[in-house]
Formats: sequence, C-alpha cells, structure tokens
Amino acid sequence: MKLIYLITLILWAFGLVNLFEPFNGITFYLASIIFYGLLIAHLIECIVYRDKILQSKDTPIIAFGMTILFGVIYLSSIKDS
Repeated sequence: MKLIYLITLILWAFGLVNLFEPFNGITFYLASIIFYGLLIAHLIECIVYRDKILQSKDTPIIAFGMTILFGVIYLSSIKDS
C-alpha cells in the first residue's frame, strides 16, 4: 500500500475513533477538525467531480466510496476519456 493511502486512512481512523470514543483535551478538537475537514472536502469533491467519478471503471458506489476515503488520490487514478 502506498504511503499516501496509509496516511489518509490513519487520519480517517483518528477522526472516527474520536467520534465514537472522544479523546480528552486538545486532541478532541484536533481529531474533530481533521475528521470533519476530510469529510466536507471529500463530499465537495464528489459533487464537483461527479462526472469524472461516474466515468470510472468501478461501480458508482465503489467510485464514490473511494473518493470519500481518498479524494484526489483516487480521482487522479481515473483515466480521462
């Protein structure tokens, strides 16, 4: 697995753990900002790049899921027609 994928998954995991079992102190706020920032950014990417995502060889559910998880990293792997 590429390092950039691993870093992205670690950031998502950090935010999700905080969501279900909140951290104490400043770590709570840091994890919340990371989680909600990633979520909002990737949801915006799904809206902006909808047509490109639908051109993917993957099914739409998988393609949008990968965009939510990895964002631009996944979008760059989709070949332009």
